Amino acid sequence: MPTSPRAQALSKELKQARNERGLTVRALADMLGWSHARVSRIENARQGITVEDVSTLLGYLRVASDDRDRLIKMTRELHEPAWWEVHRGVNSQLASLIDAEQRAHRITYVTPTLVPGLLQTRAYSRAIYEAAGLTDEEIDDAVAVRQHRQGIIERSSPTELVAYLDESVLQRPAGSRDTAAEQLRYLAKVSERNNISVRVLPLSVGVHVGLDGMFSVITMPNGSSTVHIEAPNAGVLLSDPDDVRPYERMLSRLDESALSAADSTKLLSEYVQHHEGII
Repeated sequence: MPTSPRAQALSKELKQARNERGLTVRALADMLGWSHARVSRIENARQGITVEDVSTLLGYLRVASDDRDRLIKMTRELHEPAWWEVHRGVNSQLASLIDAEQRAHRITYVTPTLVPGLLQTRAYSRAIYEAAGLTDEEIDDAVAVRQHRQGIIERSSPTELVAYLDESVLQRPAGSRDTAAEQLRYLAKVSERNNISVRVLPLSVGVHVGLDGMFSVITMPNGSSTVHIEAPNAGVLLSDPDDVRPYERMLSRLDESALSAADSTKLLSEYVQHHEGII
């Protein structure tokens, strides 16, 4: 019985496609010549599904070719263990987060305390895990996972990444000042890519809605969004639209308060010099 995050995500998208066509489960089952129970089990990730089944479903649901190809690819991958499913030290919460990241079209971070994980250098990550009191072996595993997760912004069709950072993140050294300078140089460099935007919330803004805690909004290719709230052991994922909507409103407010991408890069460069002892 498929219960993995990938199976649940596929089932959710199939259900959404049916709803967009205005079909009931029974109506779709009648069109397919399947039992009502079979369609219901597929939509609730309670039954295995083949590529042929998905192809048939998508045909009756008149799903666009790009989405059709993506969903069929998801189906093929259901029975192939992903790297995070076999990696030592990845618990179920982190696995769910990584799965969502892998499928995302865009991820928007709000970070009042630290550089977001998908933009951290190896040395910066190590400094954070050392401060948390992890053993050397645990640190090696955690850093390896974090570095592997960053592959989504490097691939041929990279995930879009937007990061809203409080200015205090730039001030705070992690590990040594050299580590801090290296991290900020990296942020300035990657922000030149078309798929990455780093926006700083200056101290002059004062109190803003992003100070309540680190979170990210993970937007999927079909337009649906999930919110990840940072907490020990990966945090919490929220997918109900009523839960997601307040965080999307917060992003709109932060967008109005943050420096432009160009001014943010300029400020990053100034803090690089600060950590290097130049100014």
